[in-house]
Amino acid sequence: MTFRLPDFLTTLDFDKTALWFLGILGFSLSFSPALVSISLGFILLLFLLERRYKARLALVAGQPLSYIALALVALHIVGFLWTSDTDMAGQTFSRGWKFLLIPFFMMYVRRENVPFLLTAFLSGMAASEVVSYLLWLGVIAPFGKATDAIPSPFMSYPYYTIYASLTAALLVHFLLFDRPKDRWRLLAVIGFLVAVLVNLSITGGRGGQVGFFILLFVLLMMYFGRRWLNGVVTFMLASAILFYSAYQFFPVFQERADLAIEEVMHFEEGKQNTSVGIRLALNINYFNAFLDAPWLGHGTGSYLDAYARANERSAYQTHITQPHNMYLVMLVQFGLLGGTLFMAMFGYMLWQGWHSTDALRAFRVAFPIFWLTVMWVNWYLYSHHTFYAFLFLTSILYTPGPSKENHVT
Repeated sequence: MTFRLPDFLTTLDFDKTALWFLGILGFSLSFSPALVSISLGFILLLFLLERRYKARLALVAGQPLSYIALALVALHIVGFLWTSDTDMAGQTFSRGWKFLLIPFFMMYVRRENVPFLLTAFLSGMAASEVVSYLLWLGVIAPFGKATDAIPSPFMSYPYYTIYASLTAALLVHFLLFDRPKDRWRLLAVIGFLVAVLVNLSITGGRGGQVGFFILLFVLLMMYFGRRWLNGVVTFMLASAILFYSAYQFFPVFQERADLAIEEVMHFEEGKQNTSVGIRLALNINYFNAFLDAPWLGHGTGSYLDAYARANERSAYQTHITQPHNMYLVMLVQFGLLGGTLFMAMFGYMLWQGWHSTDALRAFRVAFPIFWLTVMWVNWYLYSHHTFYAFLFLTSILYTPGPSKENHVT
């Protein structure tokens, strides 16, 4: 007996339907993990019902990122062989397997779909911004992750500022490289950018704030090209204005900037109890844990065990053991082998971005540089919200992008 699809599925446009669910996923990234999971579930169901697996896989077979993602997942599996903590290895694999979503999403993305998907992402951020401002202005009471001081209800503020910085950079990119010709659309983009920059200042995540300046620098240098000195001067002026404005008008930004400087100046041996001090100590101790097994690491999920041993003998001890550096998480688990593979992913993204020729070229270059910067201060690719943002945007920015005429039919 052969399985037969219901009649309505034989006429269903799987590409268009999957695209809409991918758009819903992108729209809901900044405020609803449940809707993200539901959308992903429907896309997976479409993949299974269509039963054209070979044709789908052929669409991403020529994209090196597909093989790098597969190798990273395989490394998470093989790392079970020498882990010291199988329970934590399972929890870590529940994060690591998601690298495969890059080629999976790419199977449903055409070049002409990229503007729609970016608009979906930005629209979701606009909705999040509205709620954040309602909290900040006291129109609604704090809920979720929000506090009286930090209006970030849908995720912790270190992750929300990653979204805000990417959003602001996309808007800057549109103004520099793809400026709307309609006056009202141009004003809407400028207004949205100002709102996001203010929101970035009041939500407190220093990693995202630094990340935005990195994005701004790369975009300006790409815009001015050989006139690189103009780019540097423009960046210095824009940065000075933005930093001065945020420091003068937003107490949260001023307090956290002053606190970071003070904590760096007073970093010393002993038990660490400040935000910056803990991060510095975590990096020192995780690096020492990496040196204990530099070639293949300690195995999948073994970073906490390895850290406990390094922390015990360290002059800079912490009560927090959660990694705050994505590079060191990979190095401690998988050694130089894993670290090299991990860096290869960003290296290829940078290469593909540099050699692209369309309007998004500058943002494709800036995007991996942004992640390479912010991953020094947190394990963003193991954290749900920021990992999904990375997966979604990577899949649409670096898609091999078959056009309509040579897509699956």
